Amino acid sequence: MTEPQESLPSSQPDHDRLLALRHQVRALILATIDEDGFPNLSTLPFVWRDGAFWVLMSDLAPHTRQVKQNPTVELMLLEDEGQTANIYNRARVTWRADVSRVERGDHRAHELFDALRARHGKILDVLVQLPDFHLHRIVPGAGRLVNGFGRAFKIDGFELLAHLRGA
Repeated sequence: MTEPQESLPSSQPDHDRLLALRHQVRALILATIDEDGFPNLSTLPFVWRDGAFWVLMSDLAPHTRQVKQNPTVELMLLEDEGQTANIYNRARVTWRADVSRVERGDHRAHELFDALRARHGKILDVLVQLPDFHLHRIVPGAGRLVNGFGRAFKIDGFELLAHLRGA
């Protein structure tokens, strides 16, 4: 069992790493549950705006159908293997999150499509024209940051709450 420590040790470098992961990683890993109760993993390019991850999802993708049935998901951002000296020490962050669809007519949609295009390229010009692709907002909640050996933290969104220690 893992217990939160009373106070956070010098956590600014860990918080900085959490923010760097959000900036450097271009696609999140999304975990949903299918209709038979089995986990389903997918990856989605994202942009971060206004306290949420924004993604395009196709109605044809299993994860989109699964999110309609259960909008609570698990997310992961994972340090690039090529950037870590030790694969067992790879920085990663996971959250429980809530997903909601945002209609194309929403006042934020145009700005978010532009932000996705700026981050991920002109393919967005094609995707936004396809009728099955829709914008989704994913708001991260409770989670865990693992920033190396002995550097695990309970988090809420992007706030470090407690340094976790093994019992």
